[in-house]
Amino acid sequence: MTALDPPAETAGTRTGHLDRIAEVPVWRHRIPVGHGVVTPGTEDTVAELDRLQIPLHLDGQRVLDVGCSDGYYSFVCEQRGGTVTAIDDESSFLGGDERRNGLRTASDLRGSTIDYRVADVHDLATASVAGPFDLILFVNVLYHLENPVLALRQLAEVARPGALLVLKTYYRTDVRVWVRGRCLGFDVMPAPKWWFFPGTELGGDPTNWWAPNRAGLAALLEATGWSHRFTGRWRDRLYLHARRTHA
Repeated sequence: MTALDPPAETAGTRTGHLDRIAEVPVWRHRIPVGHGVVTPGTEDTVAELDRLQIPLHLDGQRVLDVGCSDGYYSFVCEQRGGTVTAIDDESSFLGGDERRNGLRTASDLRGSTIDYRVADVHDLATASVAGPFDLILFVNVLYHLENPVLALRQLAEVARPGALLVLKTYYRTDVRVWVRGRCLGFDVMPAPKWWFFPGTELGGDPTNWWAPNRAGLAALLEATGWSHRFTGRWRDRLYLHARRTHA
């Protein structure tokens, strides 16, 4: 079992599903919702799922998906037996109308029991997101945060000892070049570094604040209570698995 399966039983009709999906202005994830319908996401979630290397068996485990977007990986974790809490601040895709939220819509159509909340990683306490969690997904979130140190500490607080953090983030090197769609580069010195973007310098997006190099990301994880191993790289993204090391 690698990709997300359609639900075994689906209420409603194909036409009703298509109408509900059309109410959501932007879809990022391609999610099977039954009656042969798949949401029209732009991301290759199946390929990304392979790169993230989420455990195949999550029976009895509590999962937190931070910055879940439309929720593809939340649904995968639910399918694999996990009890899932998913959060997103909705700032990047909704315009404040939670009736048009992709995860809410897909969850209704799939008959999912995912606990979805409007929050970001700094809102865990006020949103009553209580640990301990066994697995935390932290995919394409870190570089959007004004305070990544605080965020990793807050995630450590809701993770049980030994919990798995699946992290993907944008990263930089001192020297880099794009060759046929591949991002190649190296650091002149192996010291930890973090690039700061106060405006729209990174991708024209004012919410892109930070870019670590590989050593910088490793140093941050160590300082906030996580051991880690890098699991891959794709273009200008790093993938890793980290474990909660101490209380």
